[in-house]
Amino acid sequence: MNDSDFIELSFELRAGQDKKLISTTKEDVAKADNIFDEKKKYKDAVIIVGSEGLFKEINESFKNAETGKEYEVLVPAKDAYGLRDNKNIKVVPMREFQRNKINPEMGKEVNINNKVGRIISVTPGRVLIDYNHELAGKDLYYKYEIKKTINDVDGKVKAIIDMNYSISDNFEVTVDNNTINMQIPEEAKFDINWVDSKYKIVNDIRKYLPDNDIIIKELYRKEEKKEETQGKPKEENEGKEEHKDEPKEENAESKENNND
Repeated sequence: MNDSDFIELSFELRAGQDKKLISTTKEDVAKADNIFDEKKKYKDAVIIVGSEGLFKEINESFKNAETGKEYEVLVPAKDAYGLRDNKNIKVVPMREFQRNKINPEMGKEVNINNKVGRIISVTPGRVLIDYNHELAGKDLYYKYEIKKTINDVDGKVKAIIDMNYSISDNFEVTVDNNTINMQIPEEAKFDINWVDSKYKIVNDIRKYLPDNDIIIKELYRKEEKKEETQGKPKEENEGKEEHKDEPKEENAESKENNND
């Protein structure tokens, strides 16, 4: 494999001496290790060889891997999320939680002063927060199998959508004369996350598919007009109300005649 290759693979990511499962594309493995998420769609992932965010050890393994074979890579803690540092454990006054309207609980992940950490102790007047990454100090074990490489342009575009936004199944992607046409689905039109994701998708397409123009279509259909028949019951009711008033006028005239 080479840098910028799109590869489809299954994987298991484990951490620590006990090799606790952190993430996987396999539903049966997730269930067996009690991390199954019913909201998640388990399927093979697509990764771009040499892309940012890949650990060096894993990327080097990809370059020497063959389709259909299983590999396991060790990423030492120092090269993964770093070693644990006691300086990243801070005492935060309770008033900071009150000011941010946060109820401090053991193990809860919180964002205080734009820093994300995990609560490890709660005592009267103060809270102890660990700002180390939860996988800091742990070796990573990455087991994977490459199923295939993706070479067609529309397949690569859908992979980029998957990586930057969500499952691309509802996106319509066509390629014609070096122009990529992308029709976004209804649910993305009013999703604030789509705004940020769109620019990331465009940037990745420009980076990995530089010979193509990009057209993103967002179709907002006109509202259907109400049927004219809907007004008829109202007109009929108005007519009935007018007839109800007529007998009252006759009664008034009768009373005047009787008085004469």
